[in-house]
Amino acid sequence: MSLRLTRIEATGFRSLRDVVLRPRRLTVLVDPEGTATRDLVAFFTLLRELAHGQLQRTQALDAVAGPVKLIVGVHDDDYTVELRRFPDGRWRIVHEELDLLAGISLPFVEPGSGAPCDEAVLSTFPPGPTVRLGDDEAAWLGEVADRTSRDMNAFLRGFRVQPAESFDADVPFLFLEEPDVDLPANAVWDRVQSARAASSRVPVLLCTPSVALADAFDIEDVLRVETSGGTSSFRPLVDRKESGA
Repeated sequence: MSLRLTRIEATGFRSLRDVVLRPRRLTVLVDPEGTATRDLVAFFTLLRELAHGQLQRTQALDAVAGPVKLIVGVHDDDYTVELRRFPDGRWRIVHEELDLLAGISLPFVEPGSGAPCDEAVLSTFPPGPTVRLGDDEAAWLGEVADRTSRDMNAFLRGFRVQPAESFDADVPFLFLEEPDVDLPANAVWDRVQSARAASSRVPVLLCTPSVALADAFDIEDVLRVETSGGTSSFRPLVDRKESGA
């Protein structure tokens, strides 16, 4: 079964102050100013660094006052992390949780526990095989939790930004950037066909300021970004209920 990116949510993070996205297999963001694109890159970069246990070395939180809440969903398993800057200037995790579609909740760091963490607990579940724990229900639940945590860690560690012109699809999630506004017709055709083909294997998020490029995709796959007063909002070009999505 191919991977599905099912949720992107951010609160208090740069221009992503109150954003909830439910990506499709292929999602195209028309971002004329590029602000949201930059901040989505920072969003996934921060999550990747959390997965590596590198919160204290990240630059993704520079110029962010906080607090910050980020959620990413894969196959409707949602990883939530809330961060706060403390008086000593260090960012710490005050809430971290993995909610599984199967109905299991893994509270790594509970809010209000009085024990914020310097690094993400998810980083202690590096990609790799899950050890068999036994045959009873408790063991099975433990294996599900361990496997899902490792899969989420692997997904976040695999993030990188690639050019829409030429990319490697051997990743769990394709984040593509096309910075050119005025593309020749043959380049538009190439970008569209390449992104569509890749989306049959992995989720694709394509960010571009080019309206002409976005217009070449199916309208239900396109979101227009508007940034005003330092806040980015995302608006579908068509009601997805009407489109049958």
